[in-house]
Amino acid sequence: MKTRRRFLLACGLCAPWMRARTLWSQSVMKAATPPGWAGLVSRAAPGGFAALPPCRVVYDLSWNNLISAGSAEVTMRQAGAFQVAKAQAGTTGFARRLWRYDCVMSSVIERGSLRARYLEHSETDDRETISYQAAFSSSQVTTESVLTPKKGAEKKSTAICPYGPVDDLQSAILYVRSHPLKAGDAITRVVQPFDRPYLVTFTVAGREKRKVRGTAHDTIKLDVKIRKIDRKTLALGSFKKMRKATIWVSDDAWRLPVEAHADIFVGFISAAITKREALTGTDAITSLPKSMTR
Repeated sequence: MKTRRRFLLACGLCAPWMRARTLWSQSVMKAATPPGWAGLVSRAAPGGFAALPPCRVVYDLSWNNLISAGSAEVTMRQAGAFQVAKAQAGTTGFARRLWRYDCVMSSVIERGSLRARYLEHSETDDRETISYQAAFSSSQVTTESVLTPKKGAEKKSTAICPYGPVDDLQSAILYVRSHPLKAGDAITRVVQPFDRPYLVTFTVAGREKRKVRGTAHDTIKLDVKIRKIDRKTLALGSFKKMRKATIWVSDDAWRLPVEAHADIFVGFISAAITKREALTGTDAITSLPKSMTR
């Protein structure tokens, strides 16, 4: 796992405190002036497509469509006025012998507005564990990070992105699926899947039949364009690690991704659905993450 650069927490006596105060004031002023790309962001309320009920979805992850590299399971449950998505993923089989990787994630989303409210994410490999807790508001995202190497001291940092509202990955999926998704439609959102924001545009390329793991699906094909956002200056940049991505969403009541392809700097990776099921009764209900309610 590549070590991220960190923002130092303001501490000490008068001079560091004044410096922190100055930086905070500058962030407020930047936030008051929308960045040039802000006009591209889709701001319409969620569409009228039926809300996603509590469910569980399982995906197989592969590299270059040749090697099964991992698996991922995502559950969506209700917690009062919120939806809570929980995911766990990791490498498996031969790929795990080369690179041991595991991650867990919880995402809290407002049921009506489909806005992200809170995200916690932890990922571990052979070298380190890095955890994020992100709090989303209408004007900014505050992200606390903890890096725990196998050897060495733990490092903590806090970063503020002076822009809002921002989606996490799960809320972005729910927002996009809520709309009609007619051919040619484009939806652009600011998305923070982990600790950094991106400007993501989903363009409906059309509808097509697609066979995934031997099962035929009616699908909606989405082309995905991703651009980086500097979380301090909000400047827009290219995302060279991912050249292009495509998502096929089932054209049915589920409207969930059944397959996804991404052309990245180390090759071609894909995710294919292997199971989806509705959750009912007590299995459809959950609680908010403890770290959110502290």
